Amino acid sequence: MIKNIIFDFGAVLIPLDEHKTWESFRKLGALDSLKDQKKLFHKYETGGIETADFLKKLQPHFFRKKIFPGDLAKAWNAMLYTALPGEIIDSLKKWKRDYRLFLLSNTNDLHISEIKSVAGPYDYGMFVQQFEKVYYSYEIGKRKPSPDIFKMVLEDNDLEAEETFYVDDGKKNTSTAKKLGIHTWHFDPLEDSIHDLDKVLSAHHS
Repeated sequence: MIKNIIFDFGAVLIPLDEHKTWESFRKLGALDSLKDQKKLFHKYETGGIETADFLKKLQPHFFRKKIFPGDLAKAWNAMLYTALPGEIIDSLKKWKRDYRLFLLSNTNDLHISEIKSVAGPYDYGMFVQQFEKVYYSYEIGKRKPSPDIFKMVLEDNDLEAEETFYVDDGKKNTSTAKKLGIHTWHFDPLEDSIHDLDKVLSAHHS
């Protein structure tokens, strides 16, 4: 029986379009080498580098010699193209009555600051209040799909894997969770709706 739900954030609870960020970078004159900076992105999303240093390290991967940090930050945040959907908070309130809810996200300081700014303190506060605990990769120094991050959530909260359901749009992430015995939903943002969660859960309960 499912008692706990762990949610991914981007593309599951809030729309996300990474192409918008790459298009914004391209308009600023990004070089092809920017897409090869996965180690830098990983370091930023695990809290290994501060935002100012991260933006500074992006600079050499553009044609122009000087781009304002604010412009780089705006481009980095372009994938967050809409506010936190209000109906998501209502749905979370409903699910919270029957399940223990957790949020587990690969994210970074710039993105969370942007989400807070666009949503406003009240809506963002209401959103995070629906979760028993929130896990942001840049705050805990771990990033999906590492098994350690899933084990941390389970152990921190005394969760049984077989009683836990995980929703994520990343195939590698759901595969790792599944190997640990967690029930999963590999969410497709183009075809699935998080509001179908009740139907998906009922299949696991039956």
